[in-house]
Amino acid sequence: MYVDKQLLLSDAQTVCNSGSELSENIIDLSAAKNIAKGKPLYLVVIIDTAFSTCTSIDFQLWTDDTTTVSSGTMMCSTGPIVVASLTANRAPIVLPVGDALGTAEQYIGVYYVLAGSNDSGNAVTAFLTCDPV
Repeated sequence: MYVDKQLLLSDAQTVCNSGSELSENIIDLSAAKNIAKGKPLYLVVIIDTAFSTCTSIDFQLWTDDTTTVSSGTMMCSTGPIVVASLTANRAPIVLPVGDALGTAEQYIGVYYVLAGSNDSGNAVTAFLTCDPV
């Protein structure tokens, strides 16, 4: 699978705080012109290292007019996924973005919303792509 560095939101990022944590990278749509080129777009999440102590995690794609993506709009979400199914080397989580990109503001980021206790030792890679397989 081809991963465009400009569309990489997290690269083996540790997500450890219960509550929400923003991806290490933010996509600036003013610089990434026409990223889907008329094709369907997907958020792909790969669990590099398993989660262990939180109870579930929700992967959410957000858009905002500021780089902090702190008061924007959620574009799509996986809904809470129980941590027992978030094992390393499992099949990637693929979430269709759909028409949400058409209403996106300037910046896009992923929020990792952990339920339960803090977690550590995990690693997540997330990116946008037109070719999720």
